[in-house]
Amino acid sequence: MQILSISDQVIHHIPFITHSPNGVGVVNKVLPVLLARVDSLPDGLEAIVATSDLQGIDRNNQRLLGHLVNEELDKLASLGKIPPLRATGVILAGDFYAKVDKRGGVGDVRDVWQAFRQRFRWTAGVGGNHDSFGKTQQEFRAFQDGKGINYLDGNITCLDGLRIAGISGIIGKSTKPFRRSEKDFRKLLTQLLDESPDIFVLHEGPNDVNAKLVGNESIRAELVRGKDLLVICGHSHWKVPMIALSQGVQVLNVDTRVVVMVAD
Repeated sequence: MQILSISDQVIHHIPFITHSPNGVGVVNKVLPVLLARVDSLPDGLEAIVATSDLQGIDRNNQRLLGHLVNEELDKLASLGKIPPLRATGVILAGDFYAKVDKRGGVGDVRDVWQAFRQRFRWTAGVGGNHDSFGKTQQEFRAFQDGKGINYLDGNITCLDGLRIAGISGIIGKSTKPFRRSEKDFRKLLTQLLDESPDIFVLHEGPNDVNAKLVGNESIRAELVRGKDLLVICGHSHWKVPMIALSQGVQVLNVDTRVVVMVAD
């Protein structure tokens, strides 16, 4: 599956609030919803939505932004602006927790995942470094085993015939949650690339020095070995939503944006 184009026209804006970057108070922001066209989708699958780093709060009722995004996409579908959600898969690339009074932090995002699962045809994704999935390993495992939850961390799932791989977290000190050493991350990335997935979901993505796009050079070094692959990532916001690497490898950055992919 290859992206042919991403529209410059934002089809919808979703307002939210988030902690001010200068550490004082909150700021109002808007989340853009973009429409992309892909060369093909499996029969019965009319669209794929991808998003990450929804680190904001619904300003009307103080819920995590992911809940509002879920509802706004449902409204867009009911208006016919995007395909029905029951015919749409959703890919979550990590970091769906936020606090208004504190920048960063870690919190439980199981409810956000479950909200998407209830509305969409299927849900797949990875955990981010600001996410948690319960207070204990038992709760985490119960979440992973839940119906319709395709949580990815060093594995591949097949949905509507699409082979979707994923690695949760970022490169960092392995003593912290959702972090792996560079060596272990690259090894796992290589192993999954060798299995030729159609889509690879990461929280932390590659960099692009020439385009001045922030990311991880080690991850880029592995991804350029891939072929005919769509990588979906977040963690670091890019001014452009997508870049192309070698041999048909595309990288879609969905940090603080929503991309709706439909067949051309």
